[in-house]
Amino acid sequence: MKRIHFDSKGPVRFHYFFWQPWGCLGCLGRVLLFLVLLFIFFFLLSQFRSCSEQRGGDDGYEPVETPIDSLLPDEADNVIPPINDDDVIDDNGRQIVSNRLNVLFEAQVGEQLMMQWIEKFKSLYPGDEYKVLFYDVNTKLLAIEVPADRRRELLTALPQQIPDIPFMVFEESVMNPGYRPADTAFGNPDTTPWYFEPIKAYEAWDISKGSQDVIVAVVDSYFDLGNPEFARSSIVQPYSVVNGSSDVSVPSSFDTSNPSPVLSHGTMVAAVAIGGMDNSHGSAGIAPECSFMPVSLGDRFGCLAMLQGLLYAVNHSAQVVNISAGLAFSDQLSSLTVEQQIELARNELLAQEDVWKYVFDMCEKFKVTVVWAAGNENLFTALDASKRGENTIKVSAVDRNMSKADFSNFGNFADRNIYESTISAPGVGIYGEIPLSGAGAAVDGTSFSAPLVAGAVGLMKSIDPTLSTPEIASILQRTGRETTSTIGPVMQIAPALMAVYDGLLPFADLKALYNSSGSVNKTLPTTLLRPMIHMEGEDTTALADLIQIKFRFTSPRAGKVLYYSNLTPEQPWEADFNMSYDSSSGSFVIKQPSDAQSPQSPQQPFAEAVFTVVQGQFGKAYIEKYESRSNPRGYKAFIKKEGNGEQ
Repeated sequence: MKRIHFDSKGPVRFHYFFWQPWGCLGCLGRVLLFLVLLFIFFFLLSQFRSCSEQRGGDDGYEPVETPIDSLLPDEADNVIPPINDDDVIDDNGRQIVSNRLNVLFEAQVGEQLMMQWIEKFKSLYPGDEYKVLFYDVNTKLLAIEVPADRRRELLTALPQQIPDIPFMVFEESVMNPGYRPADTAFGNPDTTPWYFEPIKAYEAWDISKGSQDVIVAVVDSYFDLGNPEFARSSIVQPYSVVNGSSDVSVPSSFDTSNPSPVLSHGTMVAAVAIGGMDNSHGSAGIAPECSFMPVSLGDRFGCLAMLQGLLYAVNHSAQVVNISAGLAFSDQLSSLTVEQQIELARNELLAQEDVWKYVFDMCEKFKVTVVWAAGNENLFTALDASKRGENTIKVSAVDRNMSKADFSNFGNFADRNIYESTISAPGVGIYGEIPLSGAGAAVDGTSFSAPLVAGAVGLMKSIDPTLSTPEIASILQRTGRETTSTIGPVMQIAPALMAVYDGLLPFADLKALYNSSGSVNKTLPTTLLRPMIHMEGEDTTALADLIQIKFRFTSPRAGKVLYYSNLTPEQPWEADFNMSYDSSSGSFVIKQPSDAQSPQSPQQPFAEAVFTVVQGQFGKAYIEKYESRSNPRGYKAFIKKEGNGEQ
């Protein structure tokens, strides 16, 4: 059939030539116009890209051709960079490094993604004034140098420019140990330390002196590990952020005749927390039988070094971390009213606050309690971004009258629902060990209040390592002694330890359950908390799951053994158990005759096990033996009351 075309004049019996119906500039003109516009588009695009490169890469990036190794610091130089005082500026009363930014990657980011981030950063900012100063694939931290006049701009620009890799960027704040020598001559105190009595330490030591299974990390300046106070300590995984090695020793420049307060600081703090007892030397630590992890930051450090030290401790199984340092403030902040200080804390250092919150949430997930010294400037403690929120223990200082020490930072205002001082402890006339001398000094400061509390937390975790930081804070507060309203109550260690025991199951209650009749629906947690063993081929830089065991009774003498992971608590490993009573030994035997399985990890079961439960301290149900191929260390534990420690 013949096709007939129509135009405005009627039917057309033939096809138009290609330049019609609009004359010689018809289709041909449209093609030419399209090509001209396309040329203009690409020309403008090239100019836009060129402009972007000249501005330092504010929009997009090109793959970097330089080998990745040339973008990284040499292995020998890959340590936290020292702070140059010439680069430190005052920023709203706080000291920061003007030409440096820090990056914290989220936990799921591995080495490959970190290297991709570095490549993208250098593609965006190829100039020599932009460089990577430090990186650690284990703690997920990285430091970069940037021009001082672009620091604030890059704080917000970098997350927008590299949106496909989860990270946080924040400024490098200068931190200081809080130290106030009470005896400038560093003479030996003439009397027995006064502060053990008002915090009920003597009664606490009748209950517990700590457990070697609990590691208390002290993140501080330097440590004299040859000091008699640490002669009996189990010292584990010492680490220096300054040199990236296990050498945490006091520098050779230390002068015992004129001891530097900063160089002495770490040794003094550690001795207060976990120093030896009954060793005919000095004083005594609150938790002398806990293990000790010394983490050295050096004598001049910023928040990056502090984060590196804290995350190192977390990655190496510390359960308690003491940090007796904080943000360096200028004198101008003391002229602000409390109202102005609170407002400043609400609006400043928000990027740092987000970073610290992320880290503290991770600490909480892995049952690590961070204890902070509140600071010694008589300021609102939350001016320091690291001391905000509820997932750490912030310690203020009291004097001999149990009133707020005049220097101590504060944080509680009930009428405003603000509570930034968790607990208080003595901070005046505390016995401090002077390194390399065998002598002591009376010292003041929240720096020495905090390790008193860190030691107490070590004692609490020696009884129940499954306690969360909010649970510990609650116990310390409700058993504490009220004092000045702007700071937390004064810690009372013995009542706090007894409150921990109150959460454990009496052996008599287990016997009553065994002898009961009828149906039962009861889940009893235990204090057993152990890391999962890495399987062959797994990434050993990743934190291992923490496993807590619970018994779910479905009848008086049988039920399920549940192995809960802190990372996937919704899908525990399960196995049947039966319980019997051995009248000759007065103990219960809980047998798990088959491996516990989980749909979450079917290739890694928990092997068959036998739990022997006896009457322990204060009549509590104590797992004296946990026999299993999955328990090579022979962990022991208490059984807790129902609902105490539920997921």
